[in-house]
Amino acid sequence: MKKFIKKWKKSFYITGTDERWWADKLKSLFLRKVPDFPSTIQIQTKTGCNGACVFCPYSISVEHVPKGTMTDELFKKIVHEIAQHKNTRRISPYLMNEPFLDSQMVERSRYIKKTIPKSRIIITTNGGKLSPNIVDDIIKDNPFHHIFISMQGIEKEAYEKTMRGSLKFEETKRNVEYLIQKRNEYCPKLKITVTMVKTNIIDADKAVHYWKNLGVDSKYTALENRGGNNTAFRLLTPGKTVHFKQCTRLFKQAYIMFNGDMVLCCTDYFKKMVLGNVAESSIYEVWNSPRAVKIRQDFIRGDFSQNPLCASCLICTDGM
Repeated sequence: MKKFIKKWKKSFYITGTDERWWADKLKSLFLRKVPDFPSTIQIQTKTGCNGACVFCPYSISVEHVPKGTMTDELFKKIVHEIAQHKNTRRISPYLMNEPFLDSQMVERSRYIKKTIPKSRIIITTNGGKLSPNIVDDIIKDNPFHHIFISMQGIEKEAYEKTMRGSLKFEETKRNVEYLIQKRNEYCPKLKITVTMVKTNIIDADKAVHYWKNLGVDSKYTALENRGGNNTAFRLLTPGKTVHFKQCTRLFKQAYIMFNGDMVLCCTDYFKKMVLGNVAESSIYEVWNSPRAVKIRQDFIRGDFSQNPLCASCLICTDGM
């Protein structure tokens, strides 16, 4: 039964995708319907990252895409539209960036929480900017449901070889342990997970064991080539790779850049697949546009001829 439910959750369908009327009808009845409004939304409030992870295309793409900070006007427009539709379960104010480079991150997250009290605000940070001052500010009026810390391994050499940039192992480790300490003392409902991408550089199992012993969840995820944008993928993979055809991101998640552009996926670092701009229209209109619907239908059919991002996307089976 668990396998059936897991498979069903990945089986999205759009009426009119199958040319056989009877098959189209059956699939429309039994497979998951793509929501009219995204159930998860990521918002890039500011571009930039203090890391240069070997498995991430950011350090290459940064020179080829626009940079900036989302205006308060656009940010509030997005938040109020999400509140209006009441369909989005998870809101993550980050995308292809380090969220705490935005000095307004905590306050902006509080604005989301105030406007949409039932929302789950979930964030992923590399921890390098999660200083004690930031942690203390979070704890006094915490807006977050869950904080994921992306920290590659628990050994200095492997960590710094993987994450690079200005990130220093000892500093990040202190930041994360301080967050755990303060969470335990003042904010026990805040979920913390230390996560990492499994590569052949780090000892992922050792790192997971370390953090679980400190009383927080920890896990590793499968290495992806991020829509073909990670050129080091073949050198880093610890196992076999397959075409990532079981992905569900484009069916339920929206990804909004700082200027309002909605891209197809969180791996679209070079903005190959821009669906529209929510500053000029709305999330609802872009999400349900003919272009977005056609891309999803083609994905279901297995046709990637007009979708270079998904056509190039590989994932390592070790960690899936």
